[in-house]
Amino acid sequence: MFRFSRLLPLLLLALALAIPPLLAYDIDLSDTAVREAYFLGQRNDEKTRAFFEPYTRHLPLPKSGPYVSEIRLFTPLAQVVEVSSHTTNGYSAQQARLDYQSRCDSLLLEVHIEFTPTYNQIDAVRPSSKNGTEKGIVMRTEDFWQTFRYGIKQKEDWIEPRSMHGEPEYSRDDRYGNNGLIGAWVYLDYDAPNVPSDDTEVHVFTPDGQDVSVTFDLFKLH
Repeated sequence: MFRFSRLLPLLLLALALAIPPLLAYDIDLSDTAVREAYFLGQRNDEKTRAFFEPYTRHLPLPKSGPYVSEIRLFTPLAQVVEVSSHTTNGYSAQQARLDYQSRCDSLLLEVHIEFTPTYNQIDAVRPSSKNGTEKGIVMRTEDFWQTFRYGIKQKEDWIEPRSMHGEPEYSRDDRYGNNGLIGAWVYLDYDAPNVPSDDTEVHVFTPDGQDVSVTFDLFKLH
């Protein structure tokens, strides 16, 4: 019994070392990791697209209502690749490192919302005269995405973002020279040290009652 009591602390230490760390995705990226991610983004080829697959979910078109078509959850490393892939002209590895440092180890949620025949630019049709015989069309504003609710959840705990913003998406009709609102991208930024490497549910609640949800296993992401 005495010998076992002396060995117990050593056994517990060995077990602790064998258990993977809580945060599998890398938060404190080395200069080498940032540089490799930068060059992967600059390639903009099949290898770059294959890298993003585990971080992206494509969803089916609903029978009606708005279309939450794509949800992405980007770790600090994936964000370096993404920024580099969209900034190829005159963008350097040194600037990629500075940009990474300015993001302060964020976990980025990106949600793409698209209009459909049943949820489009027309927000409502209402009477425009006192007698109600004339109808007025109310157009949807470019901040329509704020009528949706977004969040990430681990087990039973919701994690609060530190910021959120959206960018309206337009399509140009070349025949008439008109710009049309067709959707939006919504970005939620989370403090990565507050999001452990675990199964993470992403939920988007639409104004018509849809709960669009996907799951990411952060332990398997880089």
